[in-house]
Amino acid sequence: MIKIIGALILLLLLIEYIRNLKPEITEENVESERLPQVFDGFRMVILADLHNYSFGKGNEVLKKQIDSVKPDMILVAGDMLVRKAPKKYDTAFELLKALSRKYPIYYGLGNHEQSLAGEKEEYAALYREYVNKLEKEGIIFLDNQSVILRRKNDNLKITGLSIEKDYYGKCKIPEMPADYIENLVGKCERQCYNILIAHNPVYFMNYAAYGSDLILAGHVHGGIIRLPFLGGMLSPQYRFFPKYDAGRFCEKGSTMLISRGLGLHTLKFRIGNRPELMTITLKRK
Repeated sequence: MIKIIGALILLLLLIEYIRNLKPEITEENVESERLPQVFDGFRMVILADLHNYSFGKGNEVLKKQIDSVKPDMILVAGDMLVRKAPKKYDTAFELLKALSRKYPIYYGLGNHEQSLAGEKEEYAALYREYVNKLEKEGIIFLDNQSVILRRKNDNLKITGLSIEKDYYGKCKIPEMPADYIENLVGKCERQCYNILIAHNPVYFMNYAAYGSDLILAGHVHGGIIRLPFLGGMLSPQYRFFPKYDAGRFCEKGSTMLISRGLGLHTLKFRIGNRPELMTITLKRK
């Protein structure tokens, strides 16, 4: 009996390994009365938590999947790299470089990018080189910065929020002051449809109160292990069954979409939790 159980466990792990070799393409439609008509049908791909992982040689599997959905732009929701080790960025860089030849890319930072930027010089210099090379490819980094996309007389605003490392602490989740986001990125311009790239989903209530129409997050890796009806099992803050694990959440007219992410970090496995390539289509309601 023990041998049979052991064999079944190995079989299940093998099935999970094979399933995880290729991301699942998920499609989300986001409807809003505030979306200008000119942006109706606008399609985005979200890249989150790659952590220097490669799906096939040169990430060809992932690149083909992105091409298949024909996005109007790509938004990076952070953690394309790994803090400290390994001391390289080639995998993420080559993927983004190739994609930038076809699509506009706007890059919001995750805690790994922020940590690298503030680390000792050998890592900080490597990160600066990574950013500089990608900026030369036309990729726009949004480090507490915004960009406005204009079509005819209407605007869509994309803001990348980089919160301090204390808000990524283990075990303890500090309260975020009501004016914190505004102090970092300025007032929310309600005359625009506002997209906020905010890597850490824990502070969704703050993002909604700020006035963001659509929030894009990652960080949680879907909870590592996903159980039917219960969702993700563990958050980076070591909380079991976190409220904000993956998928869609709505509050005060704001919608947050959390990607399950693409790569692996710390706990290098996924169970019931395929890597996710999230695609979003904006719809005028």
